[in-house]
Amino acid sequence: MNLVVLTLRSFAVLTLLVLGHPPAWAAKPNVVFIVVDNWGWGDLGVQGSTIPTPRIDELARQGLRLSNYNVESQCMPTRSAIHSARMPTRSGTAKNSWSADTEGLAPWEYTIAELFQDAGYATAMYGKWHVGSSEGRFPTDQGYDEWWGLPQSTNSAQFASSHGFDPSTLRATKGAPAILQSTRGKAPVKAMDFTLETRGKADGMITDRSVKFIKKHGKESKPFFLMVTTLAMHPPIVPNPDFEGKTGFGPFPDMLAELDHNVGRIVDAVDDAGIADNTVFILSGENGAFEGIPVTGIGFGTGNNGPWRGGLGTGYEGGFRSPAMIRWPGKIKADRVSDEIFAALDWMPTLAAILGEEKRIPTDRPIDGIDQSDFLLGKQEKSNREFHAMYIADDLVAVKWRNFKVHFLTREGRVAPVLKWSVPLMYNIGADPGETRELNQTEGVGKYIWAATDALMYIGEINKSMQKYPNIKPGEDFNGYQ
Repeated sequence: MNLVVLTLRSFAVLTLLVLGHPPAWAAKPNVVFIVVDNWGWGDLGVQGSTIPTPRIDELARQGLRLSNYNVESQCMPTRSAIHSARMPTRSGTAKNSWSADTEGLAPWEYTIAELFQDAGYATAMYGKWHVGSSEGRFPTDQGYDEWWGLPQSTNSAQFASSHGFDPSTLRATKGAPAILQSTRGKAPVKAMDFTLETRGKADGMITDRSVKFIKKHGKESKPFFLMVTTLAMHPPIVPNPDFEGKTGFGPFPDMLAELDHNVGRIVDAVDDAGIADNTVFILSGENGAFEGIPVTGIGFGTGNNGPWRGGLGTGYEGGFRSPAMIRWPGKIKADRVSDEIFAALDWMPTLAAILGEEKRIPTDRPIDGIDQSDFLLGKQEKSNREFHAMYIADDLVAVKWRNFKVHFLTREGRVAPVLKWSVPLMYNIGADPGETRELNQTEGVGKYIWAATDALMYIGEINKSMQKYPNIKPGEDFNGYQ
């Protein structure tokens, strides 16, 4: 720490002793938030992976591991939920779209990055955005001071090698797939081509920038919010050349090994800067892993969804339950594991409460996220969330209440027929994580109506809310409710 910063902080502490209230930097911690793409629940060692993830396992033991963390069905919906605390079906972001001229969060939405920015934080994002790829909807339009990364999906790395590829169809990058960069108030510009070759190196570059940002801002009194969104573990599976062949088990495990290494580098940057005790460190997944897709060359690969049925694009637990953990030394007890329900929707109101910035959460729209700060900080054992509604696109496929799941629609894979049930299916996922024993058929028709009733009442409340506040259409230039 340089002498000037030390002097300023010493003066701030003296002010605290004299006036009785803390300086802004003392009251507001830094936040590092890592989101891993297509990460299966069982893709980390402490949750059953046979591929070692020692740095991630160590991080999990240093804080609270959330074994019942619930995300959304695809990339855009989960990122939208994290950024807005609103169910994606409300904001027109319920499914990925390649064909729309305009997509992603409307500029009217208030994001987690804008909340931090308004609270006086330096903000940055490195990695995949995928919540808007047109004018006014890039990260630096939505609360980030700087951004370097992909506007849409990692799939684009393989476009150039496809038959008849026409780069003029890509509106976001105005040509061949590219990594973009921008600063607040400026339109993104091309940073580099995004190809199968650069795809393998990109996560290392994202980590380099994240470490540099932490080193720089760790010396300053102004707090920071850093969002790191990895390209791992999304296809195409192209390991970094430095990790290719490292595990001896193939491309997907090699990429998982690099992910573990990169997470460790970011943790080390925080620790080496001497700011660990004043930094909330979050590591989470985005959606479940692909299921049943073989590894072939640069193919999709497949992750490990643990004991949970299904994967990406299904309404089963394997598609919606993802890894998550949070570390804050001295504030969040180490070696704690909880199977209480926590949702990606909850981060924004929870972090706002931790910052003492609850007043910044909008009141002119439905907010589906729940303040979970007391739960995370160990002031209560129970989560404030008992329900989680599961949508695929705009279709409500299931709802979870405590340990029960009620399925209205099912499909057995990302590309599979959708079955609509005249009587919803019910499972006890606490006793049956594979969702194989339908309760009406195995324990008696109607025995669990009492549990279904609570779940249906919750859905009824959501439907009433959507009637009062109609859902925003995808790409709509929405300016607020009357």
